[in-house]
Amino acid sequence: MIQELKKILIFGPIFLFFYGVNTYGLHAVSLYENPLGSLESEQWVQESPIQFFIGYFINLIVDNTTTTHWIVVAIGFLYLYTSAYFFDKYYFKKNQIFKILYFTPFFLILFTWMGKPDTFTIGSLFFLVAFNNSVLLSNLFILFTIFSHPQIAFVYFVLIKFLKIFEYKKFHYLGIFINFIIYTYYRSQLYEFDDRFTVISNELDRVFRTIFTNTFGGLISLFMWLWIVIFISKLIKDKKFIVSFLFVFSISFFTIDHTRVFMQLSIPLVIYMIQSEEFLNAFYRIFNNKLMYILGIFQIQKRADGKLVDGKNIYEISFFNDLFNFIIKNITQIIEKF
Repeated sequence: MIQELKKILIFGPIFLFFYGVNTYGLHAVSLYENPLGSLESEQWVQESPIQFFIGYFINLIVDNTTTTHWIVVAIGFLYLYTSAYFFDKYYFKKNQIFKILYFTPFFLILFTWMGKPDTFTIGSLFFLVAFNNSVLLSNLFILFTIFSHPQIAFVYFVLIKFLKIFEYKKFHYLGIFINFIIYTYYRSQLYEFDDRFTVISNELDRVFRTIFTNTFGGLISLFMWLWIVIFISKLIKDKKFIVSFLFVFSISFFTIDHTRVFMQLSIPLVIYMIQSEEFLNAFYRIFNNKLMYILGIFQIQKRADGKLVDGKNIYEISFFNDLFNFIIKNITQIIEKF
């Protein structure tokens, strides 16, 4: 635990420097006073109400919705860190899931989309996997996952079963069913608004423009440096990996925040990867050198209209742009060998 805290103290400021922070969710701070209230814009955030229910009780004490928002953001990161700790302890024994995710756009997404419920969504999955044998805790984290993001939660539940991350018991099925009913009841208490599906279906032209602009760069951004390990370990030939990847990619295809959605959806796929000894051996052979942590800092994501960006667009600096192009060229040569 102490070693993990040291890493947070070291890498926290580094992430903030390279990736920055964001203010997503500040338009919805009124929901900390009434989670069942209404919004004038971006109403679809109410599909993921976990933050607003947590913030409601905090705001009763703080009585300042902006302060409450940032407290909830901090709680989200603490929740995710704690979940990863227990995931490592009870599932990924003697290893660190954050070390694997460090070489993907994971932290880039968390910081540049700060204010979104991503920390609660992914953290709830880690908790669910870690405590899957507990009836009480499993149902609690199933509820949290659904209220963090119902669509992503559904994909998680499907992939857990397909990839055999853990064996479902009757109480898991019952918990998923009951908690989706609870969520449906929550939705019935809200006024009518345009949900995510409606918003995306009304912007299909932008969706296709996003996916078919910088297509190769977009594919690289999905796993970034982890692609090297995936090819070297020959996991790319694993049927379950291929089916799951295509399933997740096909869903993220119809989104505007393409890399962010894929990153969240693919967490069960990463958990599947770490079950492979060949994958882990290849990973530690390549990335065990501490100098490789410098490489992991450099990440990209594809955003609306196909634009490739990092946190603060350091790739616009000629030196970093040339370095990135050189690295991409070498990755392409590695991939061509397979």
